[in-house]
Amino acid sequence: MPNQKTVSAYLSSHLSGVDLAPALRASLRGRGVEESINTVAMAASASDNSLPPSQLALIVRYLLENESGTHVRDRGLTIDELAAVCEMAASIITSPDSAFGVKVSDSSWSMAHRIAYQQFPDEEESSYVPRSLAVYRQIAPSLVEEGGFDLERRYRDAYGLTINDAWNIGYALTQWCLANPGTSFSSASLEQQLGLADIDQDRYGKFLATQACAYDVYRSMLSTPTEGQSHFEPYNLNPFRKFPILILPDGNHMLPIPAYLLRRITHGLYYDLIELDRSGYIGLIGRTFKEYIGRLLSELALDSVSQSDDGVWVVSNDNTAVLIECITRPFGAMSRSTGNRAHLHADLARRAGVVDSVKRLQDIRHPTGNNSRLVEALQGKRTVGVVVALEDFYLANGPFIRGIVDEELSNQGRTAMGAEIQMTHVGGLEAACALAVTSGESLAGLIYRKSNQHEYDCLEMDAYARHLTLLGDHSEANNLTPTILTNAASKFL
Repeated sequence: MPNQKTVSAYLSSHLSGVDLAPALRASLRGRGVEESINTVAMAASASDNSLPPSQLALIVRYLLENESGTHVRDRGLTIDELAAVCEMAASIITSPDSAFGVKVSDSSWSMAHRIAYQQFPDEEESSYVPRSLAVYRQIAPSLVEEGGFDLERRYRDAYGLTINDAWNIGYALTQWCLANPGTSFSSASLEQQLGLADIDQDRYGKFLATQACAYDVYRSMLSTPTEGQSHFEPYNLNPFRKFPILILPDGNHMLPIPAYLLRRITHGLYYDLIELDRSGYIGLIGRTFKEYIGRLLSELALDSVSQSDDGVWVVSNDNTAVLIECITRPFGAMSRSTGNRAHLHADLARRAGVVDSVKRLQDIRHPTGNNSRLVEALQGKRTVGVVVALEDFYLANGPFIRGIVDEELSNQGRTAMGAEIQMTHVGGLEAACALAVTSGESLAGLIYRKSNQHEYDCLEMDAYARHLTLLGDHSEANNLTPTILTNAASKFL
């Protein structure tokens, strides 16, 4: 087992291009798997959160990769040893030219993109949990169309329990595992361990069937993305995003990293629902996200909010209008995993993707031919366009992604976006709305100022909102959580 000095030497070597994956595998080879995973569970439940979930998940990955071919077992990892190998894991995650040993683009922007999409999704529990609860539990059921995709009924018919059952079991199990890290459980034992009213062993078993996998299934999901895979999912690099619970060799279950179960029963409902009716699910979530944005904007006191016939939200004050285009999923999994420019370009340029959203905003801002009622309403006002995405859209407003969008616009004979069109993940718009509400300012004014000042125009929207709170002008706006998230948290958490 390498000591800390050896680990530092490994890290120094990596700066000159050394791949640390073989060294990490060698460090874990022969380790007791269950004992080591138990140590991971202890670390994942620690209050200081000193070892990030993405690093702990990588350690479990390599432990289970080694498991099938190892016959002689040494002791499990200690906490100190786990911290040391997590340093190596961190270096692998931030590798400049490979994704788990497979060569990918070595550009600095591709590396930054890859790192962000591997780590950031696991670090935003306070926002993605209530947001997902609002989307899936509060809004989507109210928008089911006659004969359309009924997510609650289809989930119950397919999996034998309700979405509410899954939430109650998963949330209680997350809390129990945080209090009892590394303790195994089964569908039978959960009746006593959780003690939930009206939940019997059969429903616990059906819940575990959707959330758990055995070692061999976990290993089968570790393929690295390659050209030609038609629907490579993000959990292929981290299976815990789909199956956060492991089935142990003795048939019992363990939850190594509780945060992944909380993500799975909220944001991760996607995995269950899209398998039932892909087109129906996509249509429902698209409508739901637009409604979510409308409810978010309804909190604004100093802006007028309306929606055009084609779904564009308009936020305006006396002299400024912000046009908001909603998109659910800006990237496929290949783009998120590799950061490869060609993959990103293909995703951004796909039909109804980010580039099409930008083009729609350009057409509204600079119309040709007959003006629509929306265009007439914007006459005499400064306009800013915003593309907002529900799914992960980190670094959306930076030069890498904006440059690719502008490249495709040029390919289509269009002008570049310019700062008057901004792009953001929904978390950025949430922060800006909360800032507008708590500071008593107009959201349209805040976003226009961002786009019109060079020092702000390429900042991410959430970074801009937090930056303003630090300047002193908005010192009273320390809480950048909008009411829609607070209400969802108070109802379900």
